[in-house]
Order: sequence, then C-alpha cells, then structure tokens
Amino acid sequence: MAAQADRYEAVLAQYGLRPERMEQRGKAVKVYTNRGVFALKPLESEQEAAAVWQSLQHGGPHCLPLYLTRRRSLFATEGRRLYYLQAWHDGESKVEKDAVDAFFRELARLHRATVRTIEVSEEEAAAYRKQKKDEWQRARMVWEERIERYEAAWYMSPFQLQCCTYFHEVMRAYSFAEERLDVWEETLKETKQWRIAWVHGKARLSHHLPPYWISWERAHWNSPLFDVIAALRFHVQTMPPLGREWLEGMGEYEKELPLSDGERAFLYSHLAEPRGFVRCLERYEAASRNERNERNEREYVTALQRCYWAFKNMEAVVMHLVQRDAAQQEEAMDNEQPADESSNG
Repeated sequence: MAAQADRYEAVLAQYGLRPERMEQRGKAVKVYTNRGVFALKPLESEQEAAAVWQSLQHGGPHCLPLYLTRRRSLFATEGRRLYYLQAWHDGESKVEKDAVDAFFRELARLHRATVRTIEVSEEEAAAYRKQKKDEWQRARMVWEERIERYEAAWYMSPFQLQCCTYFHEVMRAYSFAEERLDVWEETLKETKQWRIAWVHGKARLSHHLPPYWISWERAHWNSPLFDVIAALRFHVQTMPPLGREWLEGMGEYEKELPLSDGERAFLYSHLAEPRGFVRCLERYEAASRNERNERNEREYVTALQRCYWAFKNMEAVVMHLVQRDAAQQEEAMDNEQPADESSNG
C-alpha cells in the first residue's frame, strides 16, 4: 500500500499537486490536495488512453475536462502506466426519475453529435444474424440437456427445480429475440444502411455527472444502441418491479434521437436475450462434480434467482416498448382514416 501511495504521489507531482489524503474508489483514487479534491485514474493500456483522447475530440462538451500536466500532456506517466486527472464529482446518491430521464436524454444527445450512416451489405447482416442465432442455439442446447436430465432424476435439488420452472419462459424469450433479429435483417436488406456513433462504452448512471460523462476508457465507434443495451442490462439487475422511469427511458431517448424500425427490432432482440442463466448452470454443474454442501446450494439458487429477476425486469422493458409501438401504429392508422374516407368520397 505504501508503494502504491508513493506512486500516486509521484504522479500528482507531475501536476504540481501535493496529496494530503487519498481514498481508493473503485479504479479511481479520490485525492485531497493542497489545491482541492481530484480524481486520479490509472489506464490499463494505450488503447484506453486512445479512447479517452478520442472522446475528448468527438465528445467535447460532453466530457468532464482533464487537467494537463506541467508538461502540457493529457496523461501522466509513472513506470509503464498512464494516468489522467479530473476534478472530483460525487455522483447521485439516489436513482430518481429526473436523473434517469436526464441520463437517457443526454445519452441520445451524445450519440446525435457524432451519428453517421454507413453502408451494410446483405452478407454482413446475414453473417451477424447467423452468429447470434448460433450463439443462442448453443445456449438452448445447454438448457435442454440440463432440463432433460433434471426431470429424469428421482429427486430434484432446489436449484434444479428452479431451472425447470424457468425453462419455458427462457425458451419463449429466445424465440422472440430470434424473430426480432429476423425483422432487423429483412429491414437492413431493404435499406442497406446502419447508423453508428461514438459511444461511451460503459454508459450507466454512475458515469453521468450532468452535463458531463466520465470513464471513457471503453469508448469506440458502434451503433448508438450499444450504449442503450449496456445501460439497461446493467440497471435491470435489481429486484422487481423495475422503476417506471426505466420503462419510459427510451421514450426520453427517442425525443432526441428517434430510432428506425430496423433499430427498434435490433434493440428488442438484444434486450430480450436471456443472459447469465447458462453461466449459472455451468457453474452449478462444475460444482456438482465436487463435494457440495447446503450452503453452496443456496448460493447457486440465489445466483439463479438474481438472473431471473433481471430477466423479468428486462421483459417488462421490452413489453412496454412493444405495446408503445403498437399504440403508436394504431393511432397513426386512426389519423389516416378520415383522409382516406374523404378522398373516396
């Protein structure tokens, strides 16, 4: 620990700062100095440094500014590691509706600033669809093999009973995801266009300090949906029911950056994908080959239950969006009806 503190002091000296106290906060270090409170963060690679640097170019006003070293560099170097320094900002302590609404609006504005359209061939779309469907088919086979074996047992453990209980719901989710992915591919065959933007790479509430975003180490060019999907996957990991602000978040997003039909199909497909279950099953099976006690059984049941909670929360998000789309289509048809009747008359 002392060696680490010495290393941080050497880094801070490059900014002309003298630390009075330091606190480890995840990967970042909260540094109290003679000139204020700062966040010092190490970078794992030159690739992360490049992502941060490019984010300052592409994201500009959306990025919390970095302090320059005395040599006018964005990054300080100590040994083989790079560091950057920012003002310390405490994140929101509560997840409130206004904070979630602002999160989605600002995420859309971030994407809108760099969004552009690229050409996509039918072969590329087909290859991606095949890759995802093959991945989901492998997961289905894991489920089916386990369930067949569990149901044949004379006595099912609590974990095995839970798996059998969830099986049909999970299979329906895979079917829905595949059907939406097919819709996406058909749409892309017609348009042969797809939108990309400079995405944050790890969009979540804790990285949004209005009006800024922090922690750009994973930023890259991708579909804007990459950030949306990652954010929802992270924030649905809680006990149901999910707050209504998360169900309505995409409405806020689309006020700033409306999605095409193809983008919506892609989004719903990837949100509906059941996640985490196969990992739980495989860990349980690996443990079953060793001596397992009651406490371990409870741990695996708890892990599976958490996957299911996230799954049901995400299901609520997807169903809200699907129902919203259906209501909008019905409203649009009703609005067209009088015009059609008058033209016929």
